[in-house]
Amino acid sequence: MDYPLNVAFIWHFHQPYYKDNYTSEYLMPWTRLHGTKDYLYMAQLIKNFPDIKCTFNYSPSLLTQLKDYSDNYENASLDIFLKISKTKITELSAEDKIFIINKFFSACKSSDNFIKKSKHFYELSLLLFSNHNSDLVQNADKINLFSEQDYIDIIVLFNLLWIDPLSISNDKFLNGLKTKDYNFTEEEKEKLINIKIPEILKKFIPAIQELINNRQIEVSGSPFYHPILPLLCDTNVANFSNPKVSLPKNAFRHPEDAEIQIKKSIEYFNNELNYSLKGMWPSEGSVSENAVNIMIDNKLKWIATDEDILANSIGINLSNIQNRKFLYKPYIIKRNGGFLYIFFRDRSISDLIGFRYANYEPKNAASELINYIKNIHVTIQDINKKGYGIVPIILDGENAWEYYPNNALDFFNYLYDGLSKEKSIKTVTISEYLESIENNNNYGAKDLEDIKWNSVNDYDFNKLYNIPVIYPGSWINHNFNIWIGDDEDNKSWDLLSKTRDWLVNLKNTAIKETDLKKAWEQIYIAEGSDYNWWYGDDRTSGIDDEYDALYRTHLSNIYRILDKPIPDEYFIPIFKGKQEVKPGIKMVCFINPTINGYIDNYFEWLGSAVYFPAITSGKAMAHSNRYIRSIRYGFNKSDMFFRIDFFKKHIENLKDKEFIINFLKPNNFKIINEFKSGNNHIDVNSADLNNLNKNNINTDDHAYNSTGKNNIIGGSADNDNGSGNAKNSVVISVNSYMIDNFGNKHGIQGSFADVLELSVPLSYLNINIGENIQFYANLSFQNNSLYEIERIPVAGYFDESIPDKNYEIINWIV
Repeated sequence: MDYPLNVAFIWHFHQPYYKDNYTSEYLMPWTRLHGTKDYLYMAQLIKNFPDIKCTFNYSPSLLTQLKDYSDNYENASLDIFLKISKTKITELSAEDKIFIINKFFSACKSSDNFIKKSKHFYELSLLLFSNHNSDLVQNADKINLFSEQDYIDIIVLFNLLWIDPLSISNDKFLNGLKTKDYNFTEEEKEKLINIKIPEILKKFIPAIQELINNRQIEVSGSPFYHPILPLLCDTNVANFSNPKVSLPKNAFRHPEDAEIQIKKSIEYFNNELNYSLKGMWPSEGSVSENAVNIMIDNKLKWIATDEDILANSIGINLSNIQNRKFLYKPYIIKRNGGFLYIFFRDRSISDLIGFRYANYEPKNAASELINYIKNIHVTIQDINKKGYGIVPIILDGENAWEYYPNNALDFFNYLYDGLSKEKSIKTVTISEYLESIENNNNYGAKDLEDIKWNSVNDYDFNKLYNIPVIYPGSWINHNFNIWIGDDEDNKSWDLLSKTRDWLVNLKNTAIKETDLKKAWEQIYIAEGSDYNWWYGDDRTSGIDDEYDALYRTHLSNIYRILDKPIPDEYFIPIFKGKQEVKPGIKMVCFINPTINGYIDNYFEWLGSAVYFPAITSGKAMAHSNRYIRSIRYGFNKSDMFFRIDFFKKHIENLKDKEFIINFLKPNNFKIINEFKSGNNHIDVNSADLNNLNKNNINTDDHAYNSTGKNNIIGGSADNDNGSGNAKNSVVISVNSYMIDNFGNKHGIQGSFADVLELSVPLSYLNINIGENIQFYANLSFQNNSLYEIERIPVAGYFDESIPDKNYEIINWIV
């Protein structure tokens, strides 16, 4: 009998967990954007071709976020892109417009095929990027590049670009927007954002349920937060496939976490979709003996991975065309009385779709792929006596399509139509295929032979073989190098280990069970593979800093949830070269400002370092609520000085907050400034406070006695909602003092009127000439210092060397 060749498409859909569970903000918008461009779209595509069957693989971390967007879409703060899109154009702040300029265009630059879907959006992007390298570097200049009408058009077109072509063509309003392409109204923007986008998001789950009920798709899953299971079981497994790999300082060895990730995934599909999960694409196709044993124990019926894993597991060279027949059938992994099926993807076909066919004419690409599959059928038809022949085609089901014309719609139409008409090819779901071969062939797992031979001629295509030992690796070069081995990768693993160990040690303390459960959820989130995907020198996203911040946010949230102080290292970037933050203007000379809270003259702070926080830096949602406009700092021979400028619009809200300068070097020193409503000109003598045991420390030829005054001066001026320096009609006073590494309290000079000015004797800091000083600052609530409002810099710290008496001469020469 001439069996048709089975073809199993497994489309994998995944996004990392972007939600900050402490604030409920989404720090990146990609789940929502792909939700309107790809997830419903892939379901709609296959529905149009009822003879085509596929397997859709989802990570629950994606599905739970899609459900959140669908159920809570009216919450404008879900992500900053959505919040700005919902805002009336007349109510956009300057910061909102800078965010639009910096983020909306760059989110559409993955390919010309994507950004050129709208002629007008592309023209607006050229207007920005053609001026980006000119003298237009100030934010005001950027903002003025575009009119109010332009901003409406940018928002509408950005969101429209992230909607799939089927949803647009099937909706009169959306199709009208696409045809119009410019000069949109506020009403059209509101209808798109508030009605049409949530409609698409809400259609996704019903569309999947319909395809399941019609037996056109099977749903499989990945471990809940998409971790690399073998590395959770034991990071030392990376040494097997790469003996030269550098491993983390502390081995991460928690197979119990791997099992939790699998169990949580199975439970999610049961509870949320009423669906019994049979199959799993382990994250990144990563397998090992420990990992497959856990999957067998949890009654999964099948898994899939890459062809290189098969080649290395059974010792065969699959690049030899004569050996390709080994690839096009399933195998068994039989362990401890249980077993599961394992399939190996044809990497060549998967890579053609994912990376090459975007550059072909759609019809030619589809035709070439169908012919490729037909050639495989011809190659194995004489040996395929029981219908075992199957070609697994497994790849990302979302990211590739923006590189294709028209989101790959034409390619898929030609492909699915051609496959529907081809009698020698049969598309199948994995479980449908397994049901067929089990019904047609009587065998038991205990009767299966281990795969072994003296020559390839001993191999029987019509037998199912057990693979005695599975080679540990992933679909990328059959190793784990993407996620471990680089200094940054290993540092992230060590931080995860340290945090997990700390949490384990809290289990017998008086902590609410609900809070402890939330904290453990953050560990499982941080175990996801996506953060380490971007660490190291092997790849970049263009927004690596944001992924790094996301990873550290998930871990630091454990401390927030449990109401514990967050160690400084969670705020320091893991990426090399990102830890030390340079001011926009460097120090060039000594300064001697008068500490009175006023800018007495232009020259008073000239020569200090100046740092302006980037408008779009840090947590996305915080950008429009920034208090701090800039921070300046500098030295003379005996003191260090700080000046903090606040935005006018928030000055009244400073009361009951505190601004803290935290020193990493010298360690555990803090300068605390407590803002209160109250009287001005209150003097506090630091002699009333505890002094350092060592009052006089020689800093070059000048000694400073630690008995200075703390002048607490509030300010009052006109109430202006602009964005300049702070002046306010409400009297705000500040209490400034320093706490040393022994917990002793010291008075310092601190004054607040137009600005906050501080003077700190270097002797208080127990630091000498030439030594480095490292610090950052944060604004928080006095009654809840764990809830951080703003941090300067957002990640990392300032690093300066204490200058000597020749500092000005050296800088003058330079």
